Amino acid sequence: MSRLIEIRLTRCRLFLTEPELISLLARDPELWKAAIKRGKAIIRARRERVRRANDLTGPDRPLT
Repeated sequence: MSRLIEIRLTRCRLFLTEPELISLLARDPELWKAAIKRGKAIIRARRERVRRANDLTGPDRPLT
C-alpha cells in the first residue's frame, strides 16, 4: 500500500496517496504554484529561526 498523506481539516481528516494529491493539484495550476511558494516561505522561516537560536546559544558568543 502507498504511503498516505494526512490533511487535517476543521471537522475531518483526509488521507490521500501522493498520486491522488498530485492529480487534484494538477487540476488547478495556480493552487499548485501558491502551495509551492507557501512551502518555500515556511521552510525559509524555519531555517532562519534555527539560525537565530544557534546564534544566541552558540559557543562563540561572549558571556555578558
